[in-house]
Amino acid sequence: MAIPVRTLTAIAGIGLTGAGGYYFINNKPPQVIKETVVKIKEPKYYDSRPYTLLTDTDITNRLRSGQFANKIQTNNVKAIYTNQLASNNPVEDNYSVHTFQNGLIAGVYDGHIGPHCSRLIKKQLPIYMARQLAADSEPDVEKSISTAFEDLDFDIQARFYNLFPKNLKHTTERDIRAAIARQPDQAATEAIINEAINGSCACAVYIKDGTVYSANTGDSRVVIVSQEEDGTWRGRRLVEEESPANPEWRAHMLSQHPEGESNVIVMRNRIFGLIAVGGSFGDIMYKVPVDYQMKVLPFIPYDIYKTFARYHHRIVVNYHTPPYLQSKPLVSQHKLEKGDRFVILGTDGLWDELSWDNVRSTNGDEVAAKMMSTWKTKGESNPATHLVREALLFDAVYKNVGKKEPVEDETFELSKRLTRKPSRNYRDDITITVIELDTTDAEPVYEKVGPVYETEEVQFDVPRLADPKKSGSWFSGWIWSRL
Repeated sequence: MAIPVRTLTAIAGIGLTGAGGYYFINNKPPQVIKETVVKIKEPKYYDSRPYTLLTDTDITNRLRSGQFANKIQTNNVKAIYTNQLASNNPVEDNYSVHTFQNGLIAGVYDGHIGPHCSRLIKKQLPIYMARQLAADSEPDVEKSISTAFEDLDFDIQARFYNLFPKNLKHTTERDIRAAIARQPDQAATEAIINEAINGSCACAVYIKDGTVYSANTGDSRVVIVSQEEDGTWRGRRLVEEESPANPEWRAHMLSQHPEGESNVIVMRNRIFGLIAVGGSFGDIMYKVPVDYQMKVLPFIPYDIYKTFARYHHRIVVNYHTPPYLQSKPLVSQHKLEKGDRFVILGTDGLWDELSWDNVRSTNGDEVAAKMMSTWKTKGESNPATHLVREALLFDAVYKNVGKKEPVEDETFELSKRLTRKPSRNYRDDITITVIELDTTDAEPVYEKVGPVYETEEVQFDVPRLADPKKSGSWFSGWIWSRL
């Protein structure tokens, strides 16, 4: 059937209209969506070192992971709080807290090369201190503590020397390896060598009858924090550091050796340009008789020797009149005053953060005191954790360009300090013990401070690590090596 023209026209019109509608609907001008632009503040100084941005919860968990507290029933002390933030893996710092005859023995131990020596010091130094204090009927406390430090390092060295032939004049590599191999307990032998090769600083206090006795071997620090009558807070170190960077201690060290060695003993404020402490336990490569350097040390188990093999030649070439390090501490005593509030024991990882441009500066002592004045107002119940957090936030540090600036974004800054790898390139292990003194009416804090332990009495009725009557001292080892 033929379709009328007017019908085709109508259909065509409808088709065009539909096409136009389709075109109109699908070709509307795009809708403008308003976007919120977040401006990221660029750091003042370029810093290309990668890091991971953490949440505030992650940061808090990391900072509190090493915290704990000790209850104590003794005069002068209300509570003890500790925190440790690792940088090395495994952590090389250690700490100890013990009671002794109604007094307190506490210490922090900054290990280096490895953790073995500081682990030994943690266990043994309180025992040696208590044993010596108990043995002296009318003790000169400072002298007793100093003797304990020296005796412990003597025994660490003696156990090492006792493994090897006394006369090294005709010994060979085979003799040294055989001497180690014939030891009945190989694990114990390896531990003895590790504890002597690794090193550790030690900073300890003995608080008894209103007096704080302080002893320091190395560059850790003990600071007394006081509140003046006008409300101001003061921090003062109780004993100086044994450090080549300390002019007085450097002069003392150089005086022990011929004048001709003075240019090589201390270089860049380090012994032989290598180790930045002027006193330590272990570190036997800086203490052995000269012959041991080439006749013994290269032939100890390789896994141990390699920890210092890369720079051993730099010791050997300058090694003429040992020992170059000692464990005898600097000691002092402080009579507690009514304004004294805290005693802070801290490894150098803390003080590096508070005065990184001049580690020996007393500015760090004052900064620590001001930080303690804000405890209980900043959100951390454990004052040692409070110090860790505040120390990491003390300045936004740009050591790559030698600049430091006030922190503007705490999350950003703490993320950098906690996640950059290798961590040891950016900060050290930090170990802090805060001793709260019983000079106010405030109650000790035991909630949200980490695990809470009762402080244990040190048990000192145990033998020394080495029998001094049977063991060779450094001097006897030196004599034997020349026979």
